[in-house]
Amino acid sequence: MEIGFIDFSQGERNRILSTLRLLGDQTALDELGIGSVRDAYAELLFPGISTLQTRAKYFVLIPYLFAQGERLVQRGKLRSGKEFLTWLNGEEDKLVPVLVENSHSGETGIIGSNALKQKRTVKMKPSAIYWSGLRTLGVVRRDKLSLPMACALTVQRAKQRQALERKTEGDTYDDRTAGDTGEALFLPIHPEGPLETAEISLTGREAEFLAECIARSPYTRGSLLDFLVQKNLVCTDFEEIPEEGMEEGLRRDYRLAKEFRRFIYGAHLRYNVVYANGTDQGMEARFHEWYNAFFREPFSLEPVLNRVSCPAPLGQFCAQFLELAEQKAWGELDELVAARERQVKGDRAKLHKPHEYCYNQERPIHDYPLDFRFGRANVIVQDILNGLGG
Repeated sequence: MEIGFIDFSQGERNRILSTLRLLGDQTALDELGIGSVRDAYAELLFPGISTLQTRAKYFVLIPYLFAQGERLVQRGKLRSGKEFLTWLNGEEDKLVPVLVENSHSGETGIIGSNALKQKRTVKMKPSAIYWSGLRTLGVVRRDKLSLPMACALTVQRAKQRQALERKTEGDTYDDRTAGDTGEALFLPIHPEGPLETAEISLTGREAEFLAECIARSPYTRGSLLDFLVQKNLVCTDFEEIPEEGMEEGLRRDYRLAKEFRRFIYGAHLRYNVVYANGTDQGMEARFHEWYNAFFREPFSLEPVLNRVSCPAPLGQFCAQFLELAEQKAWGELDELVAARERQVKGDRAKLHKPHEYCYNQERPIHDYPLDFRFGRANVIVQDILNGLGG
């Protein structure tokens, strides 16, 4: 359903647009600019996992499609990297009804399934969503290779191989590498049947392949992602991951991430207290509950921020927030929170535009503890363990 409105003034227009913005995904908001530290810990713990990934199957479907496209290049059907990428995106769209049809009812995470019901396609294709992860897991063998460059290189290599085969047809060579045109772009993984029969869950061989990639890649080996797969663990919450069996470096990073999560949750609660401007007593009570629990336990900010790259302004905000909160200097604390949002958001800062932005008690801003992409990683891990029979 499309929504329209008539704006009689700039102020009215801004208020409406602000309301519409607040109807979007709250998880994308970062009013206090803590995303750099959050993402850095996410990369340490769950490398290769992004917030847009939905299921593990796409880590193998994309190599399958590349192999299929390479055969089309050899038959003269695709002649350039641009044509290859267009074909690839089209095949990704065709896979949506295939995966929906072949997968068990109730399966989630099929990219484009909702768009399919509306007879349209998604703009962001799985290949774009998973490409960085494919490189991180080592499925794509070249670290810095972009998706468009991979398409162009696949076309180039297929043409070279085809030309070489024509040139050497009928000849015999003792050198087994005579027909080699360079290292394959992907690790060898082949579908066990036609893609028309594919479903969203992993086969045993696919799950084994991905588990081995995670264990071998220098970017994922020893990470929390690797730990969960190797220990056959599926947890329901980031805090519930057992530390038993963790290597010391991983245990340290996991604990530091939990410390940052515990600390910054209070800053987000206080942001909502300021935003509510006295209209949400429940939020104020929750902040003080956080305060009482937080300061009962020892906390050191320096090792938390020093472990990752933390911008100086964010580090200063965190240090000042901790100091003022400990002193119960609520007025100064609130001014600090408002100033930090203005520093991060500029003219889009909500706390400085009360006539445009209205606090919604049912939808507070960033009202959840950080999980450092654990939720997404957990689905990927569960897919792999299910495929392995775990």
